[in-house]
Amino acid sequence: MFKKVGIQQFLKSTGLTLFCIFFNLSLVSQTVFYKGLVRDEQTLKPIPDANIKVYGTTLGAATDISGRFSVQFDKLPVTLIFTCVGFENEYYKVSEIPKTTVEFFLRSKAYTLNEVNVTSKNYLFLFRDKDYSVLDYELMDGHVLILIFRTLLKQSQLVLLDRNGDTLAVSELPELPPSRLYKDFLSNIHYFTKSDVAYQCHFNKESRTIGFLYRTTVDSLEKIVKPFLFNMEGRLYFQESIANNFGTAFGYYEKGNGKKYIRQVIHKKKITEYNDDETFYAKWNAFIAGAANIPPENFENDSRFYNAVEARAHSFEYFNLIFPVIKTNDATISFFNFSEDVIEVMNKDGKILKTVPVSFHKETLSKSDTISSVRLADSGWRWGNTILVDEFNRDMYTTYLKSGMIRINRIDPGTGRLSKGTVIPLRFPEKIEIYDGEAYFINQGVNENRKLARCKL
Repeated sequence: MFKKVGIQQFLKSTGLTLFCIFFNLSLVSQTVFYKGLVRDEQTLKPIPDANIKVYGTTLGAATDISGRFSVQFDKLPVTLIFTCVGFENEYYKVSEIPKTTVEFFLRSKAYTLNEVNVTSKNYLFLFRDKDYSVLDYELMDGHVLILIFRTLLKQSQLVLLDRNGDTLAVSELPELPPSRLYKDFLSNIHYFTKSDVAYQCHFNKESRTIGFLYRTTVDSLEKIVKPFLFNMEGRLYFQESIANNFGTAFGYYEKGNGKKYIRQVIHKKKITEYNDDETFYAKWNAFIAGAANIPPENFENDSRFYNAVEARAHSFEYFNLIFPVIKTNDATISFFNFSEDVIEVMNKDGKILKTVPVSFHKETLSKSDTISSVRLADSGWRWGNTILVDEFNRDMYTTYLKSGMIRINRIDPGTGRLSKGTVIPLRFPEKIEIYDGEAYFINQGVNENRKLARCKL
């Protein structure tokens, strides 16, 4: 049975249906226009002729003289690729269309030329030589002590520079071949040889020479000085790993009172996570071994089932946990208790004066600062698992890593928040130390000797 419908009612109902069908089709095939503005991150000037391409398609656009662009695509989400001569390539995922024009910031590429550095204005080489290469360095009483070498370590010297790069002293080494430099908790610098012999280095300002004192073995020296962090009012503060490196304990030695612990922390959550993972992988490996007819006592040693990726993950996640204890000034200590996500500021006796919440150690940095501003260079950074201390003013810093680049952010001791970071302008910097707001590091370019550089933070 069919219900009889009048012609006007039929047209009204079918017209409404057709309208809905065509409206929905128009939504599916509707072209989306995404508008933006591209700027130089350092100068904030617009970047003309930058290319924006929709990943996986032939769609794209270029910025005009004012840095503006409008790119179209048919569906969401999409990934936009930003490229421009002289700037790093960047990627940005678009999941929604904002109501306002979005600003994008690109970072200049770092070029190393023979005599000119097209990088940050605050960046320079302290030591660069076509014959000698930098093996190691240490900051020494506001100066820079550099261990240099050539001809497979057969020719080596110690060079002392001031912070402007001027040479204060040059010395031959008492024994070869060299290994490295080592600074103890009292800021004494020692020269280590590959035969495990150690000498303390001393700079005579009057004669402008470097002397070598107290010849001993590396093992005996490290046994004496390595457990200690710093001294404060006649006390020698130490730190120890406990609970299979899942925790820390620290305290001090005091003449007449012996050894005293003032704080002990165990990262119980990480222990639970690790045990859960171990249980899972033990069952999984047993299952795999049974399927492959491998005896249970042998499957862990069978190279076919050794999971190197998982081993590295465990090493990074569990056994490289850090609990930095920092001498903030002559009266206070800052303990980074990452198990409870706080900095504990305490006096010399371990009494907690205040706690400062922190989250930078577990944050995944977003590409978007606000809905209308995207700092592309911030995408993909991960925490560097490091706390650095400025030897001059005791400021504290942390690092982030991305594709061989390192960014350094100062930690606000009052709020636990980070200041705007500085990216070291050369990839794969080694041994970063900070003094008076400047970062020192070793770098080696392709087919180049190792150099020592300095970058203002």
